[in-house]
Amino acid sequence: MEKRKKAEMRMKRNVSHICLLLLAVVQISTPSSAQNTTTTVNPAALSYRTQPAGVRVAVGEPAVFRCGVPAAFPNLTFTYYGSHGTYILKCPHGYVEDVPQALYGSCDVKNGESLSVWTLRKPSLSDNGTRVICQQLKNPLALAAVLHVYDNSTSYSTLIGCTIGGFFGILLVFGLLYIILLRSQRLQKCFGGSETEDDMTEIVSKD
Repeated sequence: MEKRKKAEMRMKRNVSHICLLLLAVVQISTPSSAQNTTTTVNPAALSYRTQPAGVRVAVGEPAVFRCGVPAAFPNLTFTYYGSHGTYILKCPHGYVEDVPQALYGSCDVKNGESLSVWTLRKPSLSDNGTRVICQQLKNPLALAAVLHVYDNSTSYSTLIGCTIGGFFGILLVFGLLYIILLRSQRLQKCFGGSETEDDMTEIVSKD
């Protein structure tokens, strides 16, 4: 009797262990509801409200690049590829400051838009060709823009040279006309002959 009882107890224990193992296997193999639910993003939120545009400035003039996405999905990366290095601005809470290069990056959320801004306060000719790329999180489309820097001193020197050249050209023309008038007897008679005749008639009449 005792042996039977012990055998039955062993059988019950084995059955209970097997049941527990089966339950564990079932729980592991069936994913939870939280794992099954995937986060869905509104397609309208995956868009750009402010697109970065190419900038053309003179040396020393500030250059500003902007990129904005809807505030409903505000995460974006605005990368600056310059001659002095690469800088990454992550919005909506990022900030970058490089005082020696006068480069500043900031993020702001207002009017339903997550806006990122790169500002280069004093670009030089070495900054010509600088490129920025804006990439919204989970958006396959990335937007780019390029900085063009030109030297305005060249245009000013050209303008000054043209002005001075035009002034001396006018002086030369008037000088030549004056010399021609002095050497031309016919022109002297045309402009001065009538006056001498009038003077002579006045003298004769007085006499």
